[in-house]
Amino acid sequence: MSARGLLHNGDYLKLLTGQTVSSLGSAMSSFVFTLLGLAITGSPVQAGLVGTASSLGTLLVALPGGALADRWSRRRILVGYTFLGAVLFGSVAVAAWLGHLTLPHLLLVGLLNGAGYALFMPAESGALRQIVAPEDIGTALAAAHGRQNLAGLAGAPLGGLLFSIGRAIPVAADAVSYLVMAIMLTTIRHPLPAAKPEGGTHEPILKAIRSGLAWLLRQRDLRIIAVTATLLNFAANGTILVLILSMQQRGVRPSVIGLLETAMGVGGLLGAFAAPRLLATYSTGKITIVAGWVVTVTFAATAATTHPALLIVLPALAMFLLPALNSGLFGYQMLITPDHLQGRAQSAMMFMSNTAGPLAPFLGGVFLSVLGARNALLVFGALLGVGAVMLTASKPIRTIPLLSEVEAA
Repeated sequence: MSARGLLHNGDYLKLLTGQTVSSLGSAMSSFVFTLLGLAITGSPVQAGLVGTASSLGTLLVALPGGALADRWSRRRILVGYTFLGAVLFGSVAVAAWLGHLTLPHLLLVGLLNGAGYALFMPAESGALRQIVAPEDIGTALAAAHGRQNLAGLAGAPLGGLLFSIGRAIPVAADAVSYLVMAIMLTTIRHPLPAAKPEGGTHEPILKAIRSGLAWLLRQRDLRIIAVTATLLNFAANGTILVLILSMQQRGVRPSVIGLLETAMGVGGLLGAFAAPRLLATYSTGKITIVAGWVVTVTFAATAATTHPALLIVLPALAMFLLPALNSGLFGYQMLITPDHLQGRAQSAMMFMSNTAGPLAPFLGGVFLSVLGARNALLVFGALLGVGAVMLTASKPIRTIPLLSEVEAA
C-alpha cells in the first residue's frame, strides 16, 4: 500500500484537491462564524448557538442521509452539496458586506450546511470506494486525515487575519472554495452512479435505515468498534476540555493554551504522513489496540502534572497514531460493506460513535467543578482505559488483518 497508485489516479487527485481547498475554507468559516455571531448579538451564549445549529443539522439528517446516499447518484449529491455550500456561505458574505447579517441567518446557514454534510459524507465514502483501488483505500483515508489536520492548523489563523481586514472576507473565501470543489468534482470521469439495490428495488426510507443499522449491528467487529469509539470520543473530548479550562483557571496565557490545539494538529499531521507505512506494516487490529493504549496512557498522564509544556506535548503524542487507527478501521469497514449499504453503514457508524459527543463539554465542566482538574482527568482516563481493555479483549478486533489482505465485498 503506497501513494504511488494514487498519484496516477487522476480522479482521486481531483477529489483530493477540491476537498483540500474546501477544507481550508470550512476551517476559516467555522472559526469566524462564532465571531460573527458574537459581533451581531454581543452574547457568547447566542454566538455558541451557531456551532450547535450545524451539529444539530448533521445529527438530524445522519441516518436518513445515509439511506438517500444509497439510492441517489453519488455524483449529483457531491456536486449538489458543493453548490449549496457556495450559495449558503455566499449569502452570509453578501449580507455581512451590506450590513444586514442577522443571527437567524447564521443559524439557518449552519443548520442547512450541517444537514447537507450528513448527506455528502456517506456519498463521498461510496464514491471513494469506486474511484480508489481497494489496496489504496488506507492511504487515501490517511491523506484525508492529513488534509483535515493541515486545514485545522492554517484555517483559524488565516480566518482571523482575514476577519480583521473585513468580516465578510473569510466567509466569501469559503464560498469560493466550495465552487473550486464543485469544478473538481464535475471533471471526475468515473460515473459515480447510485448503488444498485439488493433485489433490484429500493426499500422505503425508514425500512432502509433499519436495514443499514441491522446489518452494522450484525457485524460483531463493527459493533465493537462503534461502542468503543463512542466511549473513546467522549472521554477524549472531555479530557481536552478539562485541560483547556483548568489551564485557564491557573492563569496560563491564552497564547500558550492555544498551543495545545496547534500541537495536537501537528501530531495528527505527522501521524497522517506515517499512517500509510504503518498500515502496510502492521495489521489494523494491532494498530487499533496499540493506539487505544497510547491515547489512554498519554491522556491519563495529564492528571499527574500541571506543567503547561507537558500538558501540550502529551495530547500531541496521543494524536500521532489516530490517523492510522481511523484510516485502518474506516478502510476496513468500507471494504467489507456491500456497495448498496455503503451510505447507511457510514452514517450509522458516525451516528453511533458520536451520540455521546454533545455530553462531553457539559460533563467535563461538571467534573471539573465538582471533582477538580486532577480527579476529572482521572475519571476520563479511566473511561479511556475501559475502551482500551474492550479493544484488547476482543478477538474480532485483534484478528483484523492488513487492509491489503481484506477481501472487498
